[in-house]
Amino acid sequence: MKPVLIAFLLIASVACTTQLYVPGESNIDKVEKASLAELQQGFDLYQNNCGKCHKLKNPGSRSNVEWKRALEKMAPKAKLTNDQSYLVYRYLVNR
Repeated sequence: MKPVLIAFLLIASVACTTQLYVPGESNIDKVEKASLAELQQGFDLYQNNCGKCHKLKNPGSRSNVEWKRALEKMAPKAKLTNDQSYLVYRYLVNR
């Protein structure tokens, strides 16, 4: 019985994991102008700052306008500067 329970828990944890994309060449300037280094910075800021307080959302789960609104509200709480917030935004929308 234990192997079945362990397998179920493993599958459940994978199914509940947010699918963040790792920036690559195909994401450069896709929606917003951004270099690969900027997208990577946004990815790191999103994981390290936004993920401190809550589960991270999949970048594709919101529209660009919804991400902009969310960042306007949440960036001050995460203590992100305007430049850092814009890096996160570019990461989220260049999916």
